[in-house]
Amino acid sequence: MPSPDDRSYFQRRARAELAIASTCEDNAAALAHFRLADEYERRVRAMAARMPVAAATSSRGS
Repeated sequence: MPSPDDRSYFQRRARAELAIASTCEDNAAALAHFRLADEYERRVRAMAARMPVAAATSSRGS
């Protein structure tokens, strides 16, 4: 089962890919980075659907 750390990682990677894409001068490279960001964001959404935030935060105290 994915951990909250995985979710945080995917969120950071999505933000990083968007930042890189916004600075690319080459459109093909920018598109590749936007696609990577989309994939990381898709993974975050999939994890959120399987593991609600409340459950993730309550399990940390155990």
